[in-house]
This record gives sequence, structure tokens and C-alpha cells, in this order.
Amino acid sequence: MKFARELAEPWGLLLAATSAGMAWAVQLPVVAAVGVGVAVLAARAGVAVATREREPPPREARVLDVAPGSPEANWLRRASAAADGFDSLSGSLGAGPLAERVADMEPVVRETLATLERLAGRASATGLALSRVDLDAVAHERRRLEGELRTARPELRGDLEQALSAVQAQADVHARLSGARDKLLAQLQSGALGLDSLVARVAELTAATTDVAVDTGAVRELSDQLEGIRQGVLETEQATRRSLG
Repeated sequence: MKFARELAEPWGLLLAATSAGMAWAVQLPVVAAVGVGVAVLAARAGVAVATREREPPPREARVLDVAPGSPEANWLRRASAAADGFDSLSGSLGAGPLAERVADMEPVVRETLATLERLAGRASATGLALSRVDLDAVAHERRRLEGELRTARPELRGDLEQALSAVQAQADVHARLSGARDKLLAQLQSGALGLDSLVARVAELTAATTDVAVDTGAVRELSDQLEGIRQGVLETEQATRRSLG
């Protein structure tokens, strides 16, 4: 099947036609020229299939370990409980329009939870990196170097300024990491509480609504709420990936 698809690929057909034309131009018999074109087409298709079969599978987003007992672990546990609660509510609904609409939201809830898991792992990794920068020691070194610079001889100023730049770079790294971690934790909290709220609203809706009179406005509101949560966690993931790499 793959080989047949490659045979029909437009660039392969063009290459084969060009090869056949060149063979005919050097006065090979028509049958031989056609044979050259067919051979080129088959060879190109075989190489393409073999190359694609060796291509590695697409990389999945890496999930970092979440530090036990950390704030991000607590928020992630709460988000996971909310997602489980949503699944339980969805499974408890009888067949009908409301059940179908709530079931359609389940994959989005799970996708949101998976993104929160990645954010929690990144928050733990950021916290670990922060712990490796002693901000008090950095501040002490900066004050010391600034004092030495004020009285330094001209021939020493270059080295001292370079050392001060290195110390300042550490402070800048700490500031970026601290800001990123604060953003991650804020989004984890928002996502977990948002999923909690979503579960409460679904429970309320299922208790107050019959399938005979589905409140489409309320269901649409739930879908919009879930989409807002999903977009929020995705945007945070993208922003922290850009800032931290």
C-alpha cells in the first residue's frame, strides 16, 4: 500500500517522465526509454518507503517528576480528583442529550489534566533550579564586588566588572525562575479550582435538569468554562516553555 502510494506521488511521476524523455532524447528505443522511466519511478518509490519507515515516531511531551508534598503536587492531586469526579458524574447519567453533551467534555477534561501534570512537573523542576541559586550569597557577592570596584586600580576594573556581570546574571536567572514558578503555581491553582467548580456545576445541572428539558444555555456555559480552563493551562505551558526553554 505504501509503495503504491509512492508510485502515484506527483514528484515521482515527474521525475520518471523526465528520465524517460532524456533516454528518448539520446535516441534509445521508445520501449527502452519507457523502461528507464519505470525503473526510476520504482527506485524512487522504494527509497521513499524505506526512508519513511526508518523515521522515528513523533516525540511526546516530556512529563517531569512532581516533587512529593510540594504545592504543585497538592494542586495536581486536587485537579486529578476533580477529573475523576467528572468521569464518575458522566458515567452515572442515563442515556440522553445531557449525557451525550457531558460525555463530549470528558476528553477535554483529561487533556486539561494532562497539561496540568506537565505544568506541575515543570514547577517542581523550576523549584529545584531555584534551590541551586543562593540569593543571599549572590547579594553578598554583588555588594563586595561593587565595593571593590569603587577603589580598584584601573588594571583590575575589567576583571572585577566581568565578575560582577557573572553575579548579576545569577540574580537575573533567579528572578526569571521565581517569576515562572509563581506563574505555574497560580495556573495550577486556577486549573484545579476551575475543574472543581466545573464538577459542582455539572452535579447541579444533573440534579435540576431532565433530559426532556435540557438547559442548553447552561450546558453551553459549562463547555465555555471548560474551554477557558483548557486555554489557560495551554497558554501558561507555552509561555513558560518560551521563557525557560
